Amino acid sequence: MFPELKSLPYEQRLDELGLWTLEERRNRADLLEVFKLIKGFTVVSWAHFFTRIDNGTTRDHYWKLMKKHNCCDLRHHFFSQ
Repeated sequence: MFPELKSLPYEQRLDELGLWTLEERRNRADLLEVFKLIKGFTVVSWAHFFTRIDNGTTRDHYWKLMKKHNCCDLRHHFFSQ
């Protein structure tokens, strides 16, 4: 769509177009999904993926989360599932 950017490296093309890298977009999407889980905007409960840590070292907020460990059924614990 932009022939003048074809010869530029990936990072410069992103800067020219004002876009985020793929890694940044994926991190943002993951954070949005966690927000939806915690606020109850999804059918799945956040407790299915995370455990809340109640050790008191979270600087007065109560939502320090730890990802649950899974071993064999990895594909069942993705947000898309």
